[in-house]
Amino acid sequence: MATIWPTNWAGLGYGSSMELSPQSWALALLAAWLVGASKTGLSGGVTIAVVLFASIMPAREATGALLPVLICADFLAVSMLHKNVRWLELLRILPWTALGVGLGTAMLYFSNDTQVQRVIGAIVATMTLYQLYRKARNLSDVNISMHPAFAPSMGVAAGFTTMVANAAGPFVLIYMLAMRMGKLEVVGSIAWYFLVVNLFKVPFAAGLGLITWESLAFNL
Repeated sequence: MATIWPTNWAGLGYGSSMELSPQSWALALLAAWLVGASKTGLSGGVTIAVVLFASIMPAREATGALLPVLICADFLAVSMLHKNVRWLELLRILPWTALGVGLGTAMLYFSNDTQVQRVIGAIVATMTLYQLYRKARNLSDVNISMHPAFAPSMGVAAGFTTMVANAAGPFVLIYMLAMRMGKLEVVGSIAWYFLVVNLFKVPFAAGLGLITWESLAFNL
C-alpha cells in the first residue's frame, strides 16, 4: 500500500496534524465516517477504513491512530444498544480474545512497518473475500458449532486481527450468529464486545508507541 503521509512525518513517526495534506484529510474523514456507519450495520465499513488509514500513514502507526476513532464509535453504539447484549456468550470469547491481543502485540513489537503492511494487507484481503463469499452463497446463518475449540479459535483469531489490523469483525460475527442471537442482540453484543476489547488494547498500543499525544490530536 503506497503512503501519501508527508515525508517528514513518516520519518519521525508522528508530528503536527497540520502536516497532513488536504487529500490525506479527505481520506481520514471518509474513514472516520465509515467507522461510524459500520456501527449501524454497513458491512465492511471498518475494513475500508483500515485500508484508508494505512494509505495516509505508516502501517504500524495506522493501527494505533484508528483505535481511538473506533472507541468513540463503540461508545456511541453501546449508548444506543446497551440493553441488547448476551453477556454469557461474551464471557466465553473475551478471555481468548485477550490471548489473541497478546499475540498481536508480540507480532507488532517484533515486526517492521513493511511486515505489518503485508500482514494487514493479507488480513484485509481475506476478510473481503470471505464477505464476498457469504454474499455470493447468500449465507445469512451459521450452524452452531458445539466443538470445544470453536469459541477459543474465534476469540484468538479476533484478538490477533483486531490488534494488528482493527479488522476482527467477520470472526466476531461468525461467533455471534452461531450463538443463535436475535438481530438486535447480535448488533448489541458486537458493540459491547468491541468497546471492551478496544479499551483493553489501549495500553498495549500506547506501550508500542502507536498512540501518542500527537496521534490523539490527529484523532480529535
